[in-house]
Amino acid sequence: MNPIQLPETFMALSDFRKHDIYLPEMDQAQIISDFFPGNFTELTQRLSDITGAFYGGLLKQAGKLYGAEAIEQLSNTFMYDLGSRMTLKNLQTKPNLQPGIPAVAKILIGAVFTSSPEYNFEFKELNEHRVEMLMKGVDRYHKITQSLQIAGLLKWPVIKPFVQGICDTMGLDVLLEIKVLKLDPDSSCIYQVNVTEK
Repeated sequence: MNPIQLPETFMALSDFRKHDIYLPEMDQAQIISDFFPGNFTELTQRLSDITGAFYGGLLKQAGKLYGAEAIEQLSNTFMYDLGSRMTLKNLQTKPNLQPGIPAVAKILIGAVFTSSPEYNFEFKELNEHRVEMLMKGVDRYHKITQSLQIAGLLKWPVIKPFVQGICDTMGLDVLLEIKVLKLDPDSSCIYQVNVTEK
């Protein structure tokens, strides 16, 4: 009998799992093999899906409790706060990050790298006075809200307050414009993000 090969993801993330305690009769290797994401793509996608499900489920429940208008309000507040928190964290951990339009672009790149694997970005322009970029891919927030039948109660893209939170937290006086160039029923999208100095 061949020993079970543990997934590379489990080995790389073993620090998180070192305090797990199984019962003696449990087949630890088999459980890990069966339920731990097999690779980093699968792990990242699962984390993204659960983030989307959390966002959508919370919004749907808020709508049931407080009415349909609460859905947009909660989404905006949540996204703005998320953008603000991510900016504060980046400014604390990266002391060379000077507030400005280039820093907005870097924080957006970081958000894609760490939290939005379904997006790709394409820069059209970047300087001290303006950033123009495209965000392309699958909008997980659209995907979950569409499946929960609440997408029509939100203004798309819901990431606009996120970007506004980044700009406001840095104290920037900018004009923010996000255009929906494409948003299909399968949630594939192209958003044009423009941040321009006033």
